[in-house]
Amino acid sequence: MSGVTIRGVLFDFAGTLFSAEPRFDDLAGVTDADGNELTPEGFGELVRAVIAPTTHFASDEEEFAHAWQNRDLDPVLHRKAFVEAIRRTGLTAGEHATVLYERMIDTASWRPFPDVPEVFAALAAQDIPIAVVSNIAFDIRPAFTAAGIDQYVTEYVLSYEHGVVKPDRRIFEIALKAIGVDAEEALMVGDSRRADGGALALGMKFSLVPATRPAERPTALRDALAEHGLH
Repeated sequence: MSGVTIRGVLFDFAGTLFSAEPRFDDLAGVTDADGNELTPEGFGELVRAVIAPTTHFASDEEEFAHAWQNRDLDPVLHRKAFVEAIRRTGLTAGEHATVLYERMIDTASWRPFPDVPEVFAALAAQDIPIAVVSNIAFDIRPAFTAAGIDQYVTEYVLSYEHGVVKPDRRIFEIALKAIGVDAEEALMVGDSRRADGGALALGMKFSLVPATRPAERPTALRDALAEHGLH
């Protein structure tokens, strides 16, 4: 347990707070690589495959390489990069990549992990501000509104709105300023040691949560906070 009092918490979005879980009817007519209709579980696996912290799509194609490198800074490049990345996973029929990309950026397809509402409410009850810091190129705010937890978020710091991506220290500095907390008294929670762990360079605390299915980590956020004296 940390000896420092945590006065503000920063959270990553995809794979940390929310998981991609569309309804069956959202995937009607979309098939996997074997020609079977894609299930919500299959869609979740596909999204995890393309956004996983360790995922890297090497390519000699300059256009795709540029789009992938800058995907979280520009919505146009985000679309180009992820449509191609979805094709390359081999988890779905290639012609459905664009449809699946549209589902991926539709916030109605995202659900909070089981412990998010109680964690957010507990932090709010202790007057601890929350910032959501995400490498992303679409607006995730509606997902929080739909889940009924937007009132707990002090600030959203999204890479495409600020022109900087994690692990660049500037994106964390923006979030810290927005919530009015010094780095030494802040905690970053995320599923990427490289990207989210960039907070350590500022002197922040960091907790890593596993990038797994929601059912496999029902208390991961609660546990991450407890490691630093937050309950």
